[in-house]
Amino acid sequence: MVSIKFPPKYTLGNFFDVCQLINRYQYRIEDEGSLRLDLSEITFIDPFGMVTLLSIGRHIFNTYGFQIIIKLPEGEAGSYMNRAGLDSLIDDFITVERSKVNIMNFLRKNENMGVLKYFDSEKDIMQINNEFESWMKNHNFTEYEINNLTTFVSEMIQNVCQHSKTKQKGIVCIQAYVSKKGVPFLSWAIGDTGIGIRESLIQSGVKGIASMTDERVLREVLTKGLSRHQDDITRGNGLHRLYQGAQKRKASLFIQSNSGLFGVHSENNERSKVETRVPWTLYGTNIGFNLEGQHLTSQ
Repeated sequence: MVSIKFPPKYTLGNFFDVCQLINRYQYRIEDEGSLRLDLSEITFIDPFGMVTLLSIGRHIFNTYGFQIIIKLPEGEAGSYMNRAGLDSLIDDFITVERSKVNIMNFLRKNENMGVLKYFDSEKDIMQINNEFESWMKNHNFTEYEINNLTTFVSEMIQNVCQHSKTKQKGIVCIQAYVSKKGVPFLSWAIGDTGIGIRESLIQSGVKGIASMTDERVLREVLTKGLSRHQDDITRGNGLHRLYQGAQKRKASLFIQSNSGLFGVHSENNERSKVETRVPWTLYGTNIGFNLEGQHLTSQ
């Protein structure tokens, strides 16, 4: 059995490191037909971590035909994953190995919102947006901010439904929490196991894409507004506007699509950009967004 132990935190910022770990054992995973992801030491996991866990499980099952095993953490992290709804989403591609500690004991201590669910049509948008609106209103976001973010989420869900070209459902995870310093955060992630952004643009006839890497395509889409609807200003560019929104706010945005990773990371009042090839190709697209509640804009 190939067993990989995850770091204490699995978030936007260390997704690349997790892919490096899996890549290190890729040939053994293929030969032995086994993979166990040991999350026992995790103390914090964000929506991007939750969504990509399921994406990894589906990728392995789709590619090699076997289930992965996920060992859940103890304490509040295990409680959050349980309460968010992991059990209802594992289907036939993941086997869960539970902690001996009864994680239900931690439910009363952890009141953070956590929602993890599948979606397969645009009719799911309203229900998902209601989760966002409720939290943002409770944390005094402006109507401008609420409308912007719910529009972004709606467009990302539409992209999965319309362009991913896979029969497997999309995944969305929402998490609201308050840091030890009392700062409220709202995080969300959306993922699919489709053809990826680069291939979608190629199939839509966008010129010049075939010669670009996945990460270069992500840069063009995010920073320059490259879209399948180049001649229609009323459509497309959703990812570009999401990137602009992350730039205006103190927000982190990461997008992984097949072998590419691009994003902007905000932590401890410092911002950095990431553009790189993922060391282990995870087919599909995963988008993660992390926003601080106290930094609002009204422009």
